[in-house]
Amino acid sequence: MKGRFALATDPGLVRDHNEDAAAAQPELGLFLVADGMGGHVAGEVASRIAAQTVVDVVGAAKRPRRIVGEMALLGEAIVRAHAAVAKEAAERSLHGMGTTLTVLRVRGRTATIAHVGDSRAFLVHGGQMLQLTQDHTLVALLVESGALDPKEAAGHPERHVLTQAVGPPAEIDPELSQAQIPRGARLLLTSDGLHDVVPEAEIAALASRRDLDAAVSALIARARELGGPDYITALLVAP
Repeated sequence: MKGRFALATDPGLVRDHNEDAAAAQPELGLFLVADGMGGHVAGEVASRIAAQTVVDVVGAAKRPRRIVGEMALLGEAIVRAHAAVAKEAAERSLHGMGTTLTVLRVRGRTATIAHVGDSRAFLVHGGQMLQLTQDHTLVALLVESGALDPKEAAGHPERHVLTQAVGPPAEIDPELSQAQIPRGARLLLTSDGLHDVVPEAEIAALASRRDLDAAVSALIARARELGGPDYITALLVAP
């Protein structure tokens, strides 16, 4: 992949360690964010295993694939990450260990996304931001069904209850999608320690800064200024 990226992660101001994991493999066009499930055992182990498994699976697929095969590859990578985390949890008796996982692969002007949980992928262009993933949460289901007003979702007490995650003993159905990348656009992957804390308009403005490293540093700093209640990760890609 021709292009640039910047990555920053931070434990925030409340947690004593960081359970987020992220990976950037520009030679593969591969980028990902995994957020270990806070309050559960060994969330940092789950996110690390999931991230490494995806890198290994995609890296091993050496033959060029058509763009239409990218979704199948990333979906397979997430399913194998799910199995790897579950296996580690069983071997170590770490019941409930899990993580979110949002994976992006860029080839040309096409972005392929595979996703489980409530980390997010965004397209940033012209000072505006479009969310490319759906949150796999109880609150998102309530909003989708019309049982909850979207304005009430942000402050809902169960907004972090996941309907699926990588690792826990249940089947997963990764969300798979593709998007075309306009020239001059950027792609942003975040954990909820960023997008649940910093207003979307501010994220779009900060992510649009000319210097990518300065942009992700500013995103982390702003989340900390607003209390930093959770782990914070921002991965910004400029294809």
